[in-house]
Amino acid sequence: MSRCVCACPVMDGWMTTAVRRARGMSTLGRTLARRAVSSFASSSTDVTIGTFARAALTFARDDSIAVTAAPSPTSSALTLSWTYGELLDRVDAFARALRDLGYAPSSAPLGVRGRNGADVLVAYLGTATAATTARSATTSEDVRTAFGSGRTRGTFVAYADAEACGSIVGAHEPIAFDGGGIRDKVILAEVLREAYRRRGDEDDAEVIGFHASQDAGYYFGGSETVTPGAALVRCARRAAEALDVGATDATCVPVPLGHAMGFAFGALATLARGGRVVLPSTIGSAADGASARDAMCAAALDAIESEACTLVVADSHLTKAAAATATPTKASLRGGLIKVGSGDAFGASEPVKFWGAELLTVGTPKKKSD
Repeated sequence: MSRCVCACPVMDGWMTTAVRRARGMSTLGRTLARRAVSSFASSSTDVTIGTFARAALTFARDDSIAVTAAPSPTSSALTLSWTYGELLDRVDAFARALRDLGYAPSSAPLGVRGRNGADVLVAYLGTATAATTARSATTSEDVRTAFGSGRTRGTFVAYADAEACGSIVGAHEPIAFDGGGIRDKVILAEVLREAYRRRGDEDDAEVIGFHASQDAGYYFGGSETVTPGAALVRCARRAAEALDVGATDATCVPVPLGHAMGFAFGALATLARGGRVVLPSTIGSAADGASARDAMCAAALDAIESEACTLVVADSHLTKAAAATATPTKASLRGGLIKVGSGDAFGASEPVKFWGAELLTVGTPKKKSD
């Protein structure tokens, strides 16, 4: 079903039917559905990441806040908030757009780069829902190298990167957010969203069909090996269980969404339990240099305090910054995760202190040489 865009899984049978009717559910129906999905979020049953993500977005309360972020790259204030209903509409619209642009399980990936924000979250959830692949890139990489030479089908980038991405041979002009106008040689993300907005139940059925039996994949952290979406679902489930994430939790995710820690262990685990994802206005990670590291730490610590975050997905740089900062008198933090080594083992090392809370370790540290 093509729509004009210009510059200006099947779980169980009940789930497929219920997803289509979600907006018409009674309060009791939604309550029962949320309980079922809470159980599903903790299940060991393998499902596609699109099925998992969309189930979480569909059965949370429509008016509950799903994500809090900065509205622009020039603002540090976290004044943008989308409800679960708003996030679902944006994710579904992006998935429909990707399919019309030729993205599929077998296509080249969508290249994604940008600050940790709501638009990038939509991009990764949208690729999950469309059952296609995505490739991330750090801010220190040249986008032509990261996304060129057939490594991507097209790109979803901040407007600042659009000109460089426009020089890459691809199937479409760059999809741009955080700036741009109708005269620019880009596909504006907001224009795309409006063109593919939900028109009725048939659109829900179409989106469900994308990921019913086909999974998405992710090339995170410069890896040339694709991570299947189902593997990220397992990570999200384990994180949600280990942290006992609930609907009242707010999880600060300063580590990049273009990494399994940020996307699966942080955002997806929180959304699966109906919590709120808090995205400090940061670009890149500690790997992008001292200025990026310092900016990430400052923004994250401010967000944890100002948004009364109860959980955090951190790295060692952030814990060191926290240790050098006085614990807020009204700190709400109760726990979180910290990556300490390769792999996804939980608790292989002792918990790490962070503002009076303890962070569960993820990964196995390298053995120190004698």
